[in-house]
Amino acid sequence: MSNAIKPALSAVWSTDACDFCVTSQESPEGLLPALKGVTLSEWLEFAQADNDATIAQQLTAALEMLTPFNIEVPINCLDGTRRRVILSGLPGYTTSNSLGHFNGFILDITGQRKALEDALRTATEYRLLIENSTDLIAHCDRDGRYVSISPSYSEMIGYSVDEIVGQRVVDFLHPDDRVSAGDALMHLFEGGVLPDVVEVRKRHRDGHYITLGTKACGVSDPSTGDNIGAVLVSRDITHDKEKMRRLEKLATRDTLTGLPNRAWVYDKVRGMLSEGEDLTFTTVLFIDLNGFKPVNDTLGHAAGDVLLQQVSERLKHCMRSGDSVARLGGDEFLIAAKCLNREAASAIAQRLIDSLREPFVIHKMEVRIGASIGISLAGFGSVSVDQLFDHADKAMYQAKAKRTGSYQFYGG
Repeated sequence: MSNAIKPALSAVWSTDACDFCVTSQESPEGLLPALKGVTLSEWLEFAQADNDATIAQQLTAALEMLTPFNIEVPINCLDGTRRRVILSGLPGYTTSNSLGHFNGFILDITGQRKALEDALRTATEYRLLIENSTDLIAHCDRDGRYVSISPSYSEMIGYSVDEIVGQRVVDFLHPDDRVSAGDALMHLFEGGVLPDVVEVRKRHRDGHYITLGTKACGVSDPSTGDNIGAVLVSRDITHDKEKMRRLEKLATRDTLTGLPNRAWVYDKVRGMLSEGEDLTFTTVLFIDLNGFKPVNDTLGHAAGDVLLQQVSERLKHCMRSGDSVARLGGDEFLIAAKCLNREAASAIAQRLIDSLREPFVIHKMEVRIGASIGISLAGFGSVSVDQLFDHADKAMYQAKAKRTGSYQFYGG
């Protein structure tokens, strides 16, 4: 049997006092089983598409009691389709002014029934989705106040539905996120779209914050097209953010000292060189420790690691605001700074050398080392990062050759 539904059908009919159908007008013709010449009960028995006996009982009772009826029934049509129709009848009066016959109609409601069933099914599926989703699903009105939330909302942030619904969305956010989140909502209310996920921190009932990635879209009134609010679908990305921070740290930090590594400082210097309106010089200071190898060989690698950690702390304390210190590997470190001239760079270098000349204590033993520093300065667009690093490296080897624990500029 075909499931294709043709255009809706209808029929107007009337019966005589013996319940035989005497007139029938159908549109379109040829779809309904013949009505004329049979009783309504006979027609129903032939046309009905299921075995629901209550339908026939309802019709029989109405005919016997001469009462109006309005019965929904599935029927098999002559084109092979199955349709749902309303079979309606109203008692009529004979010429003697007594009840004895019926007038009525048949109306195809297949389309309406299907639309209703689809809507109910969609609503059920949506409700199941909302109730079982681990994502946070919420609806807010144009005032930015919660209208509804999914059960997962309460489970994740600790507030009950009654405590959330009616409250402003932004009131549950970290104070630093409220302005940007409010602007994003207003953009939706004005008909805009937010193609990207909005990251916010939502306050838990106990006071801590959960980082959420939220996808939001506006909701419009289907009759007017006016915005009536927004749907917000959020996911807890707290652990993802922590994982990203750990991975970023592994990628850009030296595991022994915690200082930035070569990759990080390379990008840092590249950004400094690109600052075209800056009148200062991008300055790189290469530091190589003097006397580190004897300590490492005599006291062991563990002691050497402790020494490198102590060196990194001293270097950090020598930095000005905005300066950066990184470990390149082994006993080599690098300082990235902005300097007005060579005198400013010299001051940094001398401060580093003086700091490293002070004795270190390793396993209750006093250890002394020094440093050789190579310095290279560059203005905007004058050299590449690789060239600047290479110049500082060459200057460092020149300083090391002096064996005086001093610094040397590239080019003299």
